[in-house]
Amino acid sequence: MDTSTHVLTGVGLAGLSFLDPTIASYPELLPAIFFCTITGSNAPDVDIVNKYKGNHIYLQKHRGMSHSLYAQILLAIMIAGVATIGNGGLFYWTFFMWTLLAVCLHVFFDIFNIYGTQAFRPFTQKWFALNLLPIFDPFITALHIGGILFWLAGFPPGTIFLLVYITILIYIMLRYMLQRNVKKELLLLQESGVTYTLLPTSSMIRWGIVASFQHHYKLGKFENNRIVWSKVLMKTSEKNEIIAASIKHEFIDFLRKHTAYLHAKVINQKDGYEVLWFDLRYQSKIDEPFVAIVKLDKKLNLIHCEVKRGFNSAPESGLRGHAP
Repeated sequence: MDTSTHVLTGVGLAGLSFLDPTIASYPELLPAIFFCTITGSNAPDVDIVNKYKGNHIYLQKHRGMSHSLYAQILLAIMIAGVATIGNGGLFYWTFFMWTLLAVCLHVFFDIFNIYGTQAFRPFTQKWFALNLLPIFDPFITALHIGGILFWLAGFPPGTIFLLVYITILIYIMLRYMLQRNVKKELLLLQESGVTYTLLPTSSMIRWGIVASFQHHYKLGKFENNRIVWSKVLMKTSEKNEIIAASIKHEFIDFLRKHTAYLHAKVINQKDGYEVLWFDLRYQSKIDEPFVAIVKLDKKLNLIHCEVKRGFNSAPESGLRGHAP
C-alpha cells in the first residue's frame, strides 16, 4: 500500500489499542502507542534507502528482506525498545505487541497488491502477490479517515476501529469473490493455451486483464459486466540478438524472474540501441510503474541501464476489439 495508507493504519491501530486493558487503564501511554503503531506501520519500507543507489537497485530490494518474517520481529523489538526507554523501562510487552501488529499489518496489506512481498522469507524466496488491492485504495482510506473523525468526535476508538478492520476484512473477501467471478467469465471464452491475470483497480467491479498466449499478450479490462480488449503485444524473442544482449543486465534478469509479463521494445539510435522493458502488470500511475531502459552500443556491448518511474501505459499495437 502507499505511505498515506500505512500512516492512517498506524493511527487506526492506536485507536484499536484502547481495547487493550493496559492502554485503557493508562491512557497517558497513547503518545507512545502512536509512536509504536505509526512507526511500525511504515518500518518495513525502510528499504527506501536503496533509492539512493538507483531505481533499479531499489526495485530489486523493495519488499524483500525488510518484509521478511525475521525483519518483522526485529523491527518490532527495536521500535518497542525505544518506546520502553522513553517510558522509564515499563510496558515493553504492550509496546511490542502493538508494534508487531502494525508491522505485520503493513506486510499483510502489501501481499494483496500487484508487486507482492517476500513475506515468508527465510523459509521461501517466493514473492506473494494476490492482486486484490490497488496500491492506493480509496475505500480503505475513507474508512480510516471516518474512524478518526468519529474518534475526534468523542466515540470510543477501540470499538470504532474494531468495526473498521472487520469491515476491511469483509471488503477484501468481497474483492476475492468478485475476482473469482471475473476469472470464471474469462474461462468461458474457451481460448486454448492462455493464462489470465486480473489486476485490481480502485473499483471492485472494474479489473485490468493481462492474457498470455503462446506468442503474444492481450491487454484489456473487465467493466460493466463485459470484457474489452484494448491491445495486443508480441512476446519478446531471445532470438533477437539486441534483445538477447539487453537481457545480460542484472536488473533485466531480475525482472524476468519476478514477472511473467515482460514486453521489450527496441529503439534504434545513432550510436547504438535502446531496449525498453515494460512490466505489463502496471497499467496505472498509482501502482509504482516503471520502464527499464537498457542502452547498447552498435556492437551490442552494454553501456548502462536506467529505470524511469511514472510509466503508465504499454506501447500501442494493432488489434482493438471486444469480447462478448
